Amino acid sequence: MFDKQYRFSGSHAEKVSALTSVFDGTSKAKLFDRNLDVYMNAPLVGFLFKRKGIKNTDGGIADQNIFPEQLINNSEQLKYIFRLILILDTQYEPNEEARLDKAFRRFGADEADLQLFDAYVLGGVEVLYEKLVEGPTEPVEYINRMYDFIEEFNERFNDGITSKDILDLCRANAE
Repeated sequence: MFDKQYRFSGSHAEKVSALTSVFDGTSKAKLFDRNLDVYMNAPLVGFLFKRKGIKNTDGGIADQNIFPEQLINNSEQLKYIFRLILILDTQYEPNEEARLDKAFRRFGADEADLQLFDAYVLGGVEVLYEKLVEGPTEPVEYINRMYDFIEEFNERFNDGITSKDILDLCRANAE
């Protein structure tokens, strides 16, 4: 797992290309430096935004690839992300024991688990593209969309969490 080349194709290749392209010629700024950076963030975004994508070949751009060496060098982080999704996705597997089993004992053995991860990758690419790239193409717009995305993310997932909640959780786990 995470030792073979990964290919974004069709419309997802176009979106990854846009996410990794320079959007400001003066500063040479990009949203993501590499396809790998998109790949590592996309499944988490897809999961959090409850978005799964379907692989397609629509589009006129060449595939966007991630080479095996890059995946191998980042396999521990990718496995962590994969396990996290398997543990947290209660709709995919409602039984907690079965989720833990999939994440640790039978990790990567089930083709359906791999398809789930890939669906979240593609869904995350779609969300990232919609939130960060779609629309006007002036450099200031990219910055505004990034700011808006971070604000939305914070409101959706962090507003209800206080430092006291985190401290209480840490204390409970330490006991």
